[in-house]
This record gives sequence, C-alpha cells and structure tokens, in this order.
Amino acid sequence: MVDDSPWKETGLQRGAKIAFGFMALLAVVSAVLVVVSAVDGDLAGVAGFSAGAIFFGHLVGFSVHMWWRPRRSMPAVTAVDGAVTFPFSAWTSYWLGSFMILMVLVLVLIGSSGLLGGGGPGIVVAILAFGAAIYLGGHLVRLVFNRRGCLRLTPTRLEHHALGFTHRLPWDAVADVVPAEVNDAPLIILMPVATAPVDVTFTWITRGPRKGLLLPSMAIRSVWLVDDPVTVYRTLRHYHSNPGHRVELASGAAIDRIRQDRLTAR
Repeated sequence: MVDDSPWKETGLQRGAKIAFGFMALLAVVSAVLVVVSAVDGDLAGVAGFSAGAIFFGHLVGFSVHMWWRPRRSMPAVTAVDGAVTFPFSAWTSYWLGSFMILMVLVLVLIGSSGLLGGGGPGIVVAILAFGAAIYLGGHLVRLVFNRRGCLRLTPTRLEHHALGFTHRLPWDAVADVVPAEVNDAPLIILMPVATAPVDVTFTWITRGPRKGLLLPSMAIRSVWLVDDPVTVYRTLRHYHSNPGHRVELASGAAIDRIRQDRLTAR
C-alpha cells in the first residue's frame, strides 16, 4: 500500500515509555522470583509471584498491542454476504478481556482483605473495591457476549458492528470521511448530512450513557481494526467520492481494487 497516512507518526511519549518499561521490569522481576521461590520450596511465594508475573505480563502485552500495530502486507478484508467486510481484531478482544478479568480478581482480593481487616476503613475499601469490580464485570460481560465486530460496506450503506451496538448509515447520507485521533490513536469519522437518519441498535447492557460514540457520526477506532487504518480510510474515501464504483462492493471486484491499491481518493 502507498504510505500516505493522514496521521502523523508521533511515537510513544516519554511518560508512556517510562510506564511501559516499569511494567516490563515488574513482570521480569516477578518471573525471576517465581523461580527463586520454587527453588526454596516456598509454594506461597510461587503462587503470589506467578500471579504478579501474569498480571504485569498481560499489562505489557496489552500495552504493546495498543501502541505497536505492524502493517499487514495483504489486507484481511473479505467479501461476506454481498458486502465488503473489514473484520475486527480478536487479539484486541483477548487483551482487553484478560486485562479486565485480572483487574476484577485484584479488586475482589482487595475487597476481601478489607472485609477481613474489619473496622470502618476496611468496610469503605471493600465497598469501593467490590463496586469497581461489579462495574468492570459488566463491561466484561458485554465484551464476552457480543460477537466479534466488523465494518461492512454494501452498495447502499455502511454497517459498523461495534462493541455493544450496530450503527447503519446510507452512503448517500455521508457528507465526508475525515481522519481524527483519540488518545493518540487513529480514528476514522464518517460525518453524516444534517438530515441523515440515526439508525443505531444497542444491546441491553449498553443502554444508558453513550458518551464517546460520537453519534450521529460513525466513528471507527483503529485499535479494533485488523487492517491498517490507512487502508480502511482510503477505501471509505474512494467509495464515498466514486458512487459509480459502489456496485463493486457486492462482488469480489472491490476486494481486488483494495488489495491492488487502486483507490483514487486521497
């Protein structure tokens, strides 16, 4: 693919690099202490330091996945049920889900310790920890029971199957496709015309606060994409700017165009 990214490569900021290095160091130290405890026959130490190594190791893995995403040599886009489909990353779901599970376990452990400790402060700590665990647990349930998302392009509309909701937007209702950023990560926004219908279906657990969804615009976050966000952005720009080509989205012609980089809109 042509390297014409609308996003600047800023790299990790100094604070993020320090935090990442510190987490990696804790993971390595915990792993070393697991071996030392095993040699000494300290089973409690083995269990405790193993938990630490797993926790910090997953933090490092989650951070690497979020901050370092190599470009694919061949787009993973496919043609499914008469639509071009950009699949969402199963690895993102894994790292996010495993991090939530570990955090819930840590919060439950903290809450249990607060209850066992007794007294007013211990009760307050337990209430806060269990409340946070329930909150994270709700998001974990939503992640587990929602099917893997994707972005589908049909000749008539776009379908964004995201975590907890599905957003549909007709091509004729798209005013522009613009690049943006959220937390230094690429974000693709499809801006609708003022009269565009807001066709969004929410799952039961998503009902309530919808902050961050940027409705009525369709917002596609790069962290969920398997493919390079530049490929997805240029594909959306091409078919938005060339309505006559949208018929290709119902066949393999669009797949060939994307993989051969015959996308004219920049």
